[in-house]
Order: sequence, then structure tokens, then C-alpha cells
Amino acid sequence: MHWDLKVVYDVVKHQKKIKKSIRKYGYFAEHNYLHYLYNQTEWNRNIFFDYGNDKILLTQFDKKNKVWSLFPNSILAPESERLELLLETTNYILKKQKAKKFVVEVSEDVRKEILNKFKIRNGFRVCNSTDILYWPMYNMDLWDSKLRGSKWKKLRNIRNGFYKRNKVRIKNSKDIPKEELKKILLNWLKKRHSRDRVDKDYFFNLIDNNFEGVYMAKTMYINDKPCTITAGWKIPNSDNYYSAIGILDYSYPELGEIANIDDLNRLKIEGFDYVDFGGSDKVLLYFKKKFRPEKIYKTYIFSIVRR
Repeated sequence: MHWDLKVVYDVVKHQKKIKKSIRKYGYFAEHNYLHYLYNQTEWNRNIFFDYGNDKILLTQFDKKNKVWSLFPNSILAPESERLELLLETTNYILKKQKAKKFVVEVSEDVRKEILNKFKIRNGFRVCNSTDILYWPMYNMDLWDSKLRGSKWKKLRNIRNGFYKRNKVRIKNSKDIPKEELKKILLNWLKKRHSRDRVDKDYFFNLIDNNFEGVYMAKTMYINDKPCTITAGWKIPNSDNYYSAIGILDYSYPELGEIANIDDLNRLKIEGFDYVDFGGSDKVLLYFKKKFRPEKIYKTYIFSIVRR
């Protein structure tokens, strides 16, 4: 198949093209133009591959390490054409650009397809996965906002005790001074485990741009002190929601449970079918399982290199 490929380096100038492609072919939690834009930094440049007819592939280029990466699952095209587009992009990056490697994050099914497809092409080698991320999905029909019954007893006790001990109120994060939000963010960053990889520039970009591109952004005030930031957006071409941001200052035990219970209650009222709590390792997944996901899917991060 012949592709009329254009490599586009200005994602702001061509934002209409990206947004149109996401509207047409978007399906994954991270398919959000401004989310893609906020991930761009001085050293990590956004570049997309335009194959015509609104078919694009979103990537990033790490200028320091000379490494290309696929923005998670971001092959925006009909499902039947995604693998061929990935192969064409890999060919450009590894052969024409002579890059060391192309790092991709894709679903379990797509990874299997890549392994089968790339066996035929001797020019490339698919490396073992460096990370597996677990993405829990919550069925809003099964989420009980009142946390009734024995299966919700632990969460119900956490909620009841927390509200009994503390004064809680919720504000739209967009209405809170940026410096207050940045204090929450800095406290969160300080207390995260050293092995956790967090792109702090992304979160500062989100706050500085007043959460543009976000469907809902909420901050909990506990005893008149802002302590959390939770935010997310609608997943394209679905009635599902991506709970992308979960930040808290750790000033109260069980703050994470309380913030997530409130978010799930609000999202149920909004009428979403499913809520996606995002990819994480097994340690964080253990926490997310408290809210009883209906299903958990996986994405794999691995490199493709020249043989």
C-alpha cells in the first residue's frame, strides 16, 4: 500500500488536523490533543506522522537521548490499517532517521500483532517489554454511590469516618489560585517514591493553562485547606471517562479514597458508562482495586530496534 507520508514538527500550527483525527479515529484514554501538547517539553518534542485522510500517528522525540516514542496507543486510523502505519513509521524512524530505537506503548492485542508482523520483516527486532501497565475500568452501573452492603463496607467505613472527623468541601480546580494548586503538586511530588517516573512539567503545564482540555477538575478542601487535584476527560467515540489526574498532598490518611469516591459519584451522575483510572504498576493497582473495577486491561511498553 502506498502512503503519502508527511512528518509534521509543528503540532500547534496543525492542531486542527490532530483534533479532527482524534474526533474521527480516537478510542483510547490518552487521545486528547491538549494532553498531547502538555506533554511536550524543551527536550521532548511532539512530532506527528500524517498519512492523509485524517490518518495520523502521534510520536515524541527525546532530543537528549535521541530516542523516538509512540504517544500511548496513538495510531489514529481505521483499526485494519493501524499495524501497517506503525510499520511505515518504524521504517522511517529506524532506517531513514537512523534512530537507536523506537519505544512504543500499545495494548496486549496490538503487541501480539506486532510480534507476528515483525517476524516477517527481518530488518527489525521487537525487544522484551520494559513495563506492563494495568488499567482498571469501573462500570458505573455497578458503582453504588451510597456504598451499601457488605462488599462496600471498608470503603463505607473510610468515608463515614473521614467526613465525621473533618470538614470537607469541593471546588472547581479552575477557580483556585494557581499557586495554591502548585503547592499541592509540589507536596505530592516530594512524597512520591523515588522509582516513580513523573513528568512534573506536564502537571505545571496543566495548571498554568487552567485545565483547558479537561472535562472535570475538582479540588477537595479539608478543614479549609486545598489538598487534592483530580481531573480527566471524555474518551473519544465512547461514553467513557478517563480519570487522568490524581494528585494529593498526603496531609490526611485515606485522602485518596475520599477523592476517588467523590469523583466516581459525580461521574455516575454525569451518565458515563465506564471510568478508566489509568495505567499503573501492580502496587498502585492494589489501591485502585478498592473501588472494584469490572475489568482490567494491560498496555505494554517496549522498544523496536534495527537487527
